[in-house]
Amino acid sequence: MYRTREAEIQVAERVRLHIMDSGIRVRMQEGLRVVFTARSQRSDYPSVGADALFQRVRETVGEQALARGYAEEDAQTVEVKDPMDDARVLDTWHEITYAKTADDVSTVVDEVRWALEIDKYVAP
Repeated sequence: MYRTREAEIQVAERVRLHIMDSGIRVRMQEGLRVVFTARSQRSDYPSVGADALFQRVRETVGEQALARGYAEEDAQTVEVKDPMDDARVLDTWHEITYAKTADDVSTVVDEVRWALEIDKYVAP
């Protein structure tokens, strides 16, 4: 576990340069839901447009998620800014969030384990 909020548990995935990544969440509003975010990065595909980068995520991660019962919940473009200079964009991420309703805690545990195993970063 990485952090808890009133109706959400953020699951720790890995440490990256002294920062904990947490793209998996368990939400407890209106039932139990497991949510995770997958992404591609503009720096890996500098000549590819945003639509194609979202499609890479859908083909690489989304197909597996949909087959397991997840649904696409959101798609967004996120600018990763330099922590020392907010005007400087270091990279642009194209993120898709997938969510699945769980009937009970044991299902939540199974889904979190699965989400931890799947590669959520689409690399070249």
